[in-house]
Amino acid sequence: MSNGDEKVCDTVKDSLIAHKIDFAETDIQHATKFTVKSGSFLASINVYSTGKIHVEGKASELKTWLEQLKVSIEKGVGGPIALLPAEIEKFPQTLRERVPDCDDVVLWFFQESLRCYKADSPAGAAFMLGAASEKATILLIEAFGNAIIDEKQKSSFFTRVNNRMISRKYDEFKASYAGCKSKPNDQALAQDLNQLLDGAFNFYRHTRNAVGHPQIIPDLDKGVILANLGQFIVYVERIYNLIHHFQENGVNL
Repeated sequence: MSNGDEKVCDTVKDSLIAHKIDFAETDIQHATKFTVKSGSFLASINVYSTGKIHVEGKASELKTWLEQLKVSIEKGVGGPIALLPAEIEKFPQTLRERVPDCDDVVLWFFQESLRCYKADSPAGAAFMLGAASEKATILLIEAFGNAIIDEKQKSSFFTRVNNRMISRKYDEFKASYAGCKSKPNDQALAQDLNQLLDGAFNFYRHTRNAVGHPQIIPDLDKGVILANLGQFIVYVERIYNLIHHFQENGVNL
């Protein structure tokens, strides 16, 4: 039997388990201590025999979440919002490591998207992620055009894509790439356009438009947005792999 109030201890434990948070339960004098860990963050929430709850630890997102849990239990209003996985904090660093020459604008909008997600604004996150995707796609299209070996074909390509909406630019790029005679020999990279980039580009564009065109209230799932924040790193990495291929090998149409 726990030293802390049994009902409150069960509520704390159920919340930690539901949010998949690592914890260890130990009895201390007149209380039960739940030592909680998320990534490099460590904090604790103590439940006393009187039912009183006390949160300890250095200032961090984890401690803030535990304080929200404390308030929610005391007010009987349910649990706090889901805790951000520690890995999410590493997303910008991971993108920089995997794509060292990533454009600053892409990075900025990606970081803004992450900030929106952390602020519980999936609509803001979707919009910023769509902007980051658009910039990365524009860089891909420009790299492809600049690498076209034949000057007349290059001029014709830029005439078709300049001053067009991003969806039209992308369609023109896809059509030209389909006839490219200097595609990558690596099958994974050669198939990226249709298998990965196409789907990701359209998802990011559509969710951005759902927010940016105020016709209806957008139906955005926060879990889906989170998954696509993680997928964005792979998406940009593949885009830059194609950019490097075009720059190193030229484009022969």
